[in-house]
Amino acid sequence: MEPNEVHQTKKQIGAKIWAILKEIDPDYYSRCQANFTQWHVTARQMRDKHFTSIKDYLATRALDCGAKSVSPLSDSGRPATDSFVSWVVRMMGWTSGVVLTPEEEEQTGPVTYLAYVVLAVTNDIWSWEKEKRVTKQSGGSIPLVNAVQMVMQMHGTDEESAKKVVYNIIREHEERYCCLRDDYLKRSDTSLSIKKWFQILELSIAGNALWSIRALRYHQDVQNPYRGSFDFPSVFSSLKITQFAPDMGSGEGGMSDPERKYPALAVIPQLDDTILWKPYEYLTSTPSKGFRNHLIDALQEWYKVPQASLAVISGVASLLHEASLMLDDIQDDSPLRRGKPAVHTIFGVGQTINSACFQINNALRLCLQLSPSASLIYSDQIAQLFTGQAHDLHWARHKSIPTEEDYFRMVDGKNGALLILISRLMQNEATQNRTLDLTHFMNLIGRSHQLRDDYQNLVSQDYTTQRGFCQDLDEGKFSFPLIRAIQSSTDATVLMEWLQQQGESNTSPEMKTFILGMIERSGSLEATRSVLRDLSVEMMRQLEKIESLTGVKNWLLGSILAKLQGELSSRRDQASKTENTLESVLRVWGRYRDEAWKNVLN
Repeated sequence: MEPNEVHQTKKQIGAKIWAILKEIDPDYYSRCQANFTQWHVTARQMRDKHFTSIKDYLATRALDCGAKSVSPLSDSGRPATDSFVSWVVRMMGWTSGVVLTPEEEEQTGPVTYLAYVVLAVTNDIWSWEKEKRVTKQSGGSIPLVNAVQMVMQMHGTDEESAKKVVYNIIREHEERYCCLRDDYLKRSDTSLSIKKWFQILELSIAGNALWSIRALRYHQDVQNPYRGSFDFPSVFSSLKITQFAPDMGSGEGGMSDPERKYPALAVIPQLDDTILWKPYEYLTSTPSKGFRNHLIDALQEWYKVPQASLAVISGVASLLHEASLMLDDIQDDSPLRRGKPAVHTIFGVGQTINSACFQINNALRLCLQLSPSASLIYSDQIAQLFTGQAHDLHWARHKSIPTEEDYFRMVDGKNGALLILISRLMQNEATQNRTLDLTHFMNLIGRSHQLRDDYQNLVSQDYTTQRGFCQDLDEGKFSFPLIRAIQSSTDATVLMEWLQQQGESNTSPEMKTFILGMIERSGSLEATRSVLRDLSVEMMRQLEKIESLTGVKNWLLGSILAKLQGELSSRRDQASKTENTLESVLRVWGRYRDEAWKNVLN
C-alpha cells in the first residue's frame, strides 16, 4: 500500500471511530469532541507561546500531548503531535467502563496532572531528535517546542545537561504521583471509579514509554510531518509547457564574449520565478482547516484515483483555492486572513494579483498532466468561479439586493465551483465509479460552507480574531442573514439607507453593533440556522443515497458533514468566550499543578 493510501485509510478509520462513538454514547461523544477541540486549539497557540518558566510549559504540555490517529480532521491536513492526549486517555477510561463524575474529575485533577506531565515529557525525550530535524528542515518555520529545548534556553545549558534535568522532572513527577495516589487509596471514601482511573493512567504511562522505545518515527530518518503529499517543485521541474531552452552558446553562463558585451543581442536564460511564489508561500504558511484536502481523501474512497493523478488534483485545488483567497481579500479590502495580515497588505496589491494569476496558470499546467479532458473541466469550473464572484461584487457595488435563489446561484459558482472541480477531476481519473456524478452534492456542501461562514462572520469570536469584527458589514456584502433581514423586516428603510453609505468608509464598530442587532431582531440569524439544519439533513440523505449506490460506506465524508453541521453558538455564547484557550489551560492546569506540589519544598 502506498504511503498516501495508508494515510487515507487511517483517516477513514479515525472517522469511523468517531461515528461509532456518536452512535453508542452521544453525550460522551460531545464531551470527547470538546476535549479534542480544546487540545487542538491549545496546540496551535502553544507553537506561538513564549514560555518564561518550566512550570508554565509543563502545565500547558499536560494537555498538549496528543495522538494523530484518533482524529480524522487536523489543521491543514497536518498531523498532530506524537504521544497521548488527555482526551485519548479519557477515551481509554470510557472503553474500560470508567467515567468520572465532574466532582471526581476536579478532586483527582492534581493526580491526573502529574500523570499527564509524565506522559508529555516522556514524549519530549523520545521525540527530541526528530523534532530537532524537523525544525532544521523547515528553516525554523516550525518551532521547536520541547522540554529539552526549554531547559536549554532557560538554564543556559547544553543538550546533554538539559536531558538530565528533563529525566529528573519525569522522575519527580512519577514519585509525587505515587505519593498522592497512595493517599487516595488509603482513604475509605475513595470510589471504585477513581481507583480504576489511576490504573488507566498508569497503563497509559507504561504503554507510552514502551511504545516510544520501539516507535520507528523516533529511530529512523524523518520527513517534515507538516508537509502534504504534493511537492510542487518536483512537479513543475518536469513541465516543459512554456519553457524555451535553446543552445545557449559557449562560455561562462552560456554567453560568448561578444554577447556579454551586447546582451540585447544575446540568447539569455529566463528570469527565476521565485518571487512569484513568495505571496503564495506566505499564505500557505498560515494555519488552515485543510477542508479541501479532507474532501479529496473522502472522495478517494469512491473514485480510487491513481496516486500520481491524485497528487496533481490536490495541487490544482490548493493553487486555485489560495489564489482565489488572495484575489478575494483584495476585492473585499480585507485586512486579515486566518488571523494574520492579508497577503496584499504585505506584498502589495500588484504583486499579489500577479502571484495569484501565476498560480491560476500553474493549476492549468498541472491539469495538462491528467487526461486530455481535464483542462476543459478546469476551464469550465474556473469560469463558474469567476462568474459567481462577479455577481457578488456587482451586488455589493450597486447595492442591488439579490433574491435568495440568486444568492445560492452565486454561491454555487463562488464556492461550489472549486468543489465540483475536485469531484469532476477525480471522476475523470477514477478507476471505480466513473459514472458517479457528485455535482449537486458538492453544491450542497458549498452552500452549507458559505452559509456557515456568513453566520460565523457575524457572531463568532474566533472569526473576529481571524478576519475582524463583522467584516462582511464593512464590505457591504449581501450575506444570507442580511438578505433575509431585509426581506423579512416590515420596514427595511434603516438597513437600506445604511447600505447606501457603504463604500465611502469602513463601518464603525458602533454602527456594526447596531446593524447586527437589527439583523438579530429580524429573526434572520435563527432563519440562517434553520436553513443550515435543512442543508445538513439533505446532505446526509444524499450521502446515504450515494453509499447505497456505490456499496461503500464513507466514514470520512460523514465526519466532514458532521463537522459542518456542528452546533452554531449564539451571540451570547460567543461573547462569553473571551478567555484565550491557552490562558484557560494555564489557569486550570496551573491550579492542579499548585495543588499537586502543595506542602512540598522546591
